Amino acid sequence: MRPRFWHRVRFKLLLVSLTLLGIPWAGYRFIQETESFLRDAQDQALQTTASSVANIMHGIDGVFHGSARAGSVLTFRNLYLHRLGKQPQLDGYRDDWVHFDHNFTTLQSVDGRLAARVFLGQHERYLYLLLGVTDPAVAFGEDGDAVDLAFIDGSDRLRRLRIQPQAPGWVVARDMGGQGATADGNYEATVRGEWQNTQDGYTLELRMPRELLQDRLSLRLLDSASDQVLASGRLFPADALGRIVSPSAALEPLLASVTPPATRVWVTDHQGLVVGRSGRLDENPPLGADQSRMPWFVHDLILAILPRDADVYADIPSDQTHLFVRPVIDALSGRPASLRRQPTFSDAVVVSAAVPIRSADGIKGAVLVEQTTNAILSIQNLALQRLFGVTLLLFAVTSLGLLVFASLLASRITRLRDRVEEAVSHDGRIMGKLLPDMARDEIGDLGRSFASVLDRLHDYNHYLEAMAARMAHELRTPLAVVRHSLDNAEQSGIDQRDVYLARARDGTERLEKILNRLREATGLEQAMREAETVEFDLASLVRLQTGGFNDLHPDCQIDAVGVDGPVPVAAVPDLLSQALDKLVDNAVDFHTVGSRVTITCTRTGRDVRIRVFNGGPPLPEGVDVFQSMLSQRSGRHREPHLGLGLYLVRLICEFHGGTAMAENGVEGDVHGVAVSMLLPIGR
Repeated sequence: MRPRFWHRVRFKLLLVSLTLLGIPWAGYRFIQETESFLRDAQDQALQTTASSVANIMHGIDGVFHGSARAGSVLTFRNLYLHRLGKQPQLDGYRDDWVHFDHNFTTLQSVDGRLAARVFLGQHERYLYLLLGVTDPAVAFGEDGDAVDLAFIDGSDRLRRLRIQPQAPGWVVARDMGGQGATADGNYEATVRGEWQNTQDGYTLELRMPRELLQDRLSLRLLDSASDQVLASGRLFPADALGRIVSPSAALEPLLASVTPPATRVWVTDHQGLVVGRSGRLDENPPLGADQSRMPWFVHDLILAILPRDADVYADIPSDQTHLFVRPVIDALSGRPASLRRQPTFSDAVVVSAAVPIRSADGIKGAVLVEQTTNAILSIQNLALQRLFGVTLLLFAVTSLGLLVFASLLASRITRLRDRVEEAVSHDGRIMGKLLPDMARDEIGDLGRSFASVLDRLHDYNHYLEAMAARMAHELRTPLAVVRHSLDNAEQSGIDQRDVYLARARDGTERLEKILNRLREATGLEQAMREAETVEFDLASLVRLQTGGFNDLHPDCQIDAVGVDGPVPVAAVPDLLSQALDKLVDNAVDFHTVGSRVTITCTRTGRDVRIRVFNGGPPLPEGVDVFQSMLSQRSGRHREPHLGLGLYLVRLICEFHGGTAMAENGVEGDVHGVAVSMLLPIGR
């Protein structure tokens, strides 16, 4: 029965690996506490920097354009003058102004039906004014929609111009007169513009010389359909007109001298218009200083799990001119404030702190100081982040490695179990061979041990299975001889009794030889364990035994070839002599009458081959002649044969690290069988 998953090794190793979760969890908690402490320290540092800049701005005159009481409602807005890098095309379309979209001034009626987005820019000596008006019903003509401009000209007089076209296209600015002035001027040649209708209203694009007006400008939009009026400021008296606000050239060097590195400082007037800025934020991404030494997956993992709490997701471009963000709004209301924002396309968190710039008349502006968390958190937490990332990575790799390792172990053990079960039948019979595992670890060694055990069990089972039949075959004849001789001896006379007793004695000798052969086979392994190898001349041993073989088998000629010179080997002489005796006995038993048995001793490289050839019948196909209890004898020999001769030869060869081979061969014109032992020369 297959074990359940929670009983398996891989599940237990996975449970053990879960204890590693305590390391990254402890590191993560420590980083959270450290990040909270550093966040508070950074907020306090930014508040201190903002307060210092506000104190410096308090004593500067000529930069701010008025003041506001805390909590007052902003009714009219000044217009910010932007510097244009190139001259816009005066065509009444907004294509040239798309990249200034975040700096438009928005005017809107109470009901939201009438709205306008205003942009004022300067290129060389011309001012450019763009109005994008949302008006569901645009009308032309004397009673149609109109746009009024009020400004102070170079003569310090209030001027009012009206643009009221008869149809879309080029427009003409008519002088409506001013306070204490008459309409004596025609601005058609100096104020040029284009009026184009849009899906939700119209767009008006104007151009006028910069010297035409000073630093005051107000706009008013008239909607003829609803009789609504939308204005950026009052059109009279002259000192009530809206102002044209531009960055202060004298303020930026002062801000640059007090701005810390990797910090951006903004100074606004009481309406949130930027009058000065200095510095820039850290452009490097979080962990950018260490990114080259950190793998990308560790970098992304740290960014994903590190605490990077942000209050809002908002962008403040470096060219922003209207700071209508929460810290500035709170500061213009008299309350210092801070904000943590996440830019839309950045992983950095920007920390902002704003304080008001106070005067005797009220609040005349605000200071906004910004820093990314990269400057402090990335530097001071870098070691912790790296340690935490590596720890978490180590946990992931360790857990995965343990799981994979457990899976491999379990699968290898399972395969080994299945192979063993397939090799052994339910009644204990060895059904097939178990292929040894080539791995060099404990499981591979266990597989090889199982394979070796099964091979030995298979051989032993084969030996036991063949022994009964072989013993019955070999013992039946001598037992029958002994029984028949004894019976005849009892019934015969005294003169014939000696003959029958001699035959009985011959049968008992045959039984004794069978027992000796069995004892010889069973005692060979013990003899090999106790044997010691020595260096001797194998050729001399072959020559000596060949002479004995000729004396023992006078009816068969046995010749030795290749034994003239010395053939030194390191082996056990008694075992090799026994193996050679078995080979010659086998060759003599199977040789054709009148043919010779040839013993050849040749040296090839670091091996020596002993080959015994006899003319006779070929080897049977598909039969391993080196198996135990295997005999193919014809039965004409009087000696008992249990099929152990070549089996003992194989054991002796394997003991010396060699191999035994049998093959059909030809010597001259004689066909026969050659049985060889290939033995290594060295120890």
